[in-house]
Amino acid sequence: MNTQLIDYIKKYLPEAVREDATKYDIPVNFIQSMPDLIVLVLGSKSIDTVQEKQSRFSLLPLMNDEQIARLNDILTREKTKLEEIQKKYQQESVEVKKKYLMKKQQINQNIVLQQTKAEEQLASQQDTTQADALLSKIA
Repeated sequence: MNTQLIDYIKKYLPEAVREDATKYDIPVNFIQSMPDLIVLVLGSKSIDTVQEKQSRFSLLPLMNDEQIARLNDILTREKTKLEEIQKKYQQESVEVKKKYLMKKQQINQNIVLQQTKAEEQLASQQDTTQADALLSKIA
């Protein structure tokens, strides 16, 4: 990999994608002029293989402004939808965890209640046994 490409990657791309970006031959002028588009391609779930991503980067110099704008729009909408799905999933996950914890707490309360009842029955039986023993001594 040429050092100019690595320098541009370090200068214009966020740290989170730099290592991934070094796997590709990305036109330097696009890293400089459209770093957001490069980040979108790198993070795309629909462009998922190394070959597909490299193909997109190789095609960038051949694309006109309208095609680049469409690619940017498509990838931006994809990212937005994925973030919405992730947010919904996280909310549902929190709700499921709350329900689980409430159910677990209810089960624990029932166990404690049953233990308390068992202890009370045992104490009552012991009291009855002691009372019967005292009555038998008196009689």
